[in-house]
Amino acid sequence: MDLRASEGDDASAVPVAPLPLRHSLRARGLMATLLLFAYLLAAVTWVAVERGRIFDSVQAMLELSRHEKALALAEAALGSALAEVADAAADVTPAVLHETRLLGALEEFDPGYALVQRAIERSHAQWRDSRDAGGRTVLREALVRAADDLDIRRLALVERRDELTADYRRHYDQVTVEAIGFALAGLVVFGVGVAWFFGRLTADIRRLEAHARRIVHGSRGAALPVRRDDELGRLVQAVNRLAADLDEHEKRIELDGQRRSHEDKMLAVGALAAGVAHEVNNPLAVIAGVAHDLGSVEGSVPAPRVAEAAQRIIEQAQRASMASRHLAELAAPQASDLDWVDVNGMVSRVLQLMHYDKRYRGIEFASELDGELPAVQAPASALQQVLMQMATLGCDATRAAAGGAVRVLTRRAGAAAEVLLEFPAWLDFGRADVQRTLLLSRAIIEPLGARLAFRQELGPCLQIKLAWPAASGKA
Repeated sequence: MDLRASEGDDASAVPVAPLPLRHSLRARGLMATLLLFAYLLAAVTWVAVERGRIFDSVQAMLELSRHEKALALAEAALGSALAEVADAAADVTPAVLHETRLLGALEEFDPGYALVQRAIERSHAQWRDSRDAGGRTVLREALVRAADDLDIRRLALVERRDELTADYRRHYDQVTVEAIGFALAGLVVFGVGVAWFFGRLTADIRRLEAHARRIVHGSRGAALPVRRDDELGRLVQAVNRLAADLDEHEKRIELDGQRRSHEDKMLAVGALAAGVAHEVNNPLAVIAGVAHDLGSVEGSVPAPRVAEAAQRIIEQAQRASMASRHLAELAAPQASDLDWVDVNGMVSRVLQLMHYDKRYRGIEFASELDGELPAVQAPASALQQVLMQMATLGCDATRAAAGGAVRVLTRRAGAAAEVLLEFPAWLDFGRADVQRTLLLSRAIIEPLGARLAFRQELGPCLQIKLAWPAASGKA
């Protein structure tokens, strides 16, 4: 047994290999965080691309606005030039030059404006060379065609602005919907994943908790299946090992208790055998002496002497028979279940056994037993064991105090039967063996509803009181 225990201790002392990082809950949490970060990065990148398209639309609209503004200035200058051409006395050169300068500024938006500009410049050159009505008419016609061309271009810009506005709104709505969709999709996927993970973790923890409760309540059956390879799985394995270790430890404790109980029984049997041997050997010695005395008489033995010898032999035989009967009663197995027990009879048998113990030959036992004491419902073996242990404690203390008289009383106290033992001694309750005996006695009787009390007074006087319910073995 000791060898197995040492092997088990050595096995439990072996260090456990560290858990691989990829199997740990921390690594899985880090992986989930990285996946979430990657998802957010992808979503942000996608939204940024879409926002870039919106930015392009905004830039195109700004450019179109600049185009429209420059075109409006050119149309206004063209209107002024037409008004100047209509006035025959007016000099149209400043107005035409201003118009051509504005048309030149529109070339950055569309090179086609250069054609209109050159047409006006050629007409203006003809008018400037001729300075007649024909030249003015040609210039006016060129300006009118330029005005028509600019009007067409303005309408085209309006249509282009409407298209850009619609495209901007479409892209803006698309980006909004996509952003909301990405957020909802990430929330749903990540939420479902987290709920599944923690739901499974919670279920495994509850299984482990239930298994631990079964272990605490004494169940050492099948081990809990290990379904995980992370820290919780290691914990399940540790709990399974703990259950096995507890089972082995309880078996060792049970074996130690059986061995200790056997040793105590052997000590009690030895003391009982010594006392009974004394009680039996004395009558046998007397009978042998009487027989030897009768055998040594020469001739016929007188009848009165024979009668006296026979009477002595009968008395000694009865004494030996009584000792044997007491031994049989004490050694007889008692029922472990609750039964009706005669407390007075039990106390008498215990005192008789203490009287047989040669260690207590110098102690006088005086008993005052209540003849009307009711029977108690209790395991007879438990009651006898506790009475024996308490009597032994008191008798040992009395013997150490140079002897004296021990007084034992039984009485009725309400619904309980009390046994009071008084010893002329002082008991050291700090001793380990005394504490062990008291704890064992209380562990036996308290679950049955009985009570054990102690009192010490100067003198010295030790009182031990055992109160047992008369109606039932449970409180």
